Amino acid sequence: MSEHLTTETGVALATKAAPPVTVSLATVAGYQVSELVLWATLIYTTLMIGHKVYSIYKDITGYRTNVVKTIDKTE
Repeated sequence: MSEHLTTETGVALATKAAPPVTVSLATVAGYQVSELVLWATLIYTTLMIGHKVYSIYKDITGYRTNVVKTIDKTE
């Protein structure tokens, strides 16, 4: 059981250290923090728009399928 706690603690430490390490490495590589934030925001926004469009598409096609099923059941 102590091995599990050690592994979990190691993962938690790595997760907590990831953002500062990433920013430090990117700065050393010549990227500014503002550029990283800009790109992260752009990628996140694009993914959220894609997810919303897919959700709306599912709702529209699911609604049409349910309408057809209810019409067939009533006849």
